[in-house]
Amino acid sequence: MTPSLLAQLSDPHVRLDDDGASARALEAAVEAVLALRPLPQAVLVTGDIANGGDAREYERVRELLAPLTMPVHVLPGNHDDRDLLREHFGLDGAGAPGEPLQYTARCGELRVVVCDTMRPGRDDGELRRDWLQAQLAAEPEPPTIVAVHHVPLTIGLPVLDEIGLPAGDRDWLAELLARSPHVRRVVGGHVHRTVVGTLGGCGVLACTSNHLQARLEIGTPELSWVPEPAAFALHALLDGELVSHVQPI
Repeated sequence: MTPSLLAQLSDPHVRLDDDGASARALEAAVEAVLALRPLPQAVLVTGDIANGGDAREYERVRELLAPLTMPVHVLPGNHDDRDLLREHFGLDGAGAPGEPLQYTARCGELRVVVCDTMRPGRDDGELRRDWLQAQLAAEPEPPTIVAVHHVPLTIGLPVLDEIGLPAGDRDWLAELLARSPHVRRVVGGHVHRTVVGTLGGCGVLACTSNHLQARLEIGTPELSWVPEPAAFALHALLDGELVSHVQPI
């Protein structure tokens, strides 16, 4: 059986006032994805796509992603404007203007449930519980990835934990995942590090940014950025089992 391969990029934070650094980083990430053999069937970008949520930034992102020959699925992060994202990526069918940008997609045998966890004007997130529960109940058979921006883990970096998902949402999601064995992975971004954990018995992966990384200092109240290697993730469904690789760029 042909493996189902989903590449995940996260937190490109493309901006127009940084001498092209963020654009070069996303360009390098696209080249790295295109160098994979075999090519993934789809690419997922888990939020903070445009640093300022500006239309010109989204236009630049579209130019940078244009070489990708496979479908590209996007979701909003706390830096994004969901309506501009909807407009620039042709997602008019994924909710009305002003509403959460949520939809499902296929990647080979994988079903991807793309969730909007952003709260406009805020950095922390929230789950749209009714929508997610309905989507997981609608198709309980296909192996499924739930994609979010705000990864549902406490990672030990206080500044980032304070702007994650609230404890109530994490507890609710743990219960939902425990009774949804078809969900093989929850994937997200937001924390600018590769972090793995479990929730409700399901694996959770926060994908490294393809641009800047957060310094690893457990318990430190300050947040700083370090020029550590950028990376992307490749989720592969192999003989019915999902494995996730983290590939440096």
